[in-house]
Amino acid sequence: NTLKDASGNNSIATSFVAGGSVKAWAFTTDDAITDSLNTSSSTDNGTGHYTITFTSAMGNANFAVTATVNENNNFILGNRERAAGSYGIRIKNASDTGQDANTGSAVHGDLA
Repeated sequence: NTLKDASGNNSIATSFVAGGSVKAWAFTTDDAITDSLNTSSSTDNGTGHYTITFTSAMGNANFAVTATVNENNNFILGNRERAAGSYGIRIKNASDTGQDANTGSAVHGDLA
């Protein structure tokens, strides 16, 4: 129930690793997933608004999403559309209009 480094030192409980590790992440170009872990698809819901679907669902909708946008003058509004099987991303520009952009997002929580 513990992991150790190659020399047999520095042990850590596997429950700590499982509980603290990212359960899913996605890098998207506009609304298309270009690389990911535990994500199966991205749905385009309109300019700057898309939904990321998990391959393996979370235990419930009580998980945290951290996201960044890789474009100047854009910001992420958040992920109000969380469900055990997916989460939404909305991106707007400084003029408060939807904007497609490259994003990275990571999910922390409990898998089902």
